[in-house]
Amino acid sequence: MKDKVNIPAALARLTEFWSQETVAQANGQLFKVAKGIGSTRWHQHDDQDELFIIYSGQLTIQLRDRDVQLGEGDIFVVPRGVEHCPKADIETQFLIVGLNITSNAAGGKPEASRMAEGQT
Repeated sequence: MKDKVNIPAALARLTEFWSQETVAQANGQLFKVAKGIGSTRWHQHDDQDELFIIYSGQLTIQLRDRDVQLGEGDIFVVPRGVEHCPKADIETQFLIVGLNITSNAAGGKPEASRMAEGQT
């Protein structure tokens, strides 16, 4: 059994927006922490659903037919194959759960995602 994970500490270790750090695995699912501000690129995951759990801040999951507004404590599942574009007007911290969630350009990560000095 692994040690416990402190979510705020894991979030504090992140140095790039929209990057992800795996903090746990269970039942074939990866549990990842992430921070975001601005938006990712439009993308989809053809092989898996993507579950968002908002830890702090506000995240808008843009879908082609509607926007889903999420706040602290909210959870939302983007079904596999659905094109989406997460967007945060303020720094937002969240957990992502999925089989093998990516954090590269194919997963929607924008090119310029490094956090500015002193910005966390």
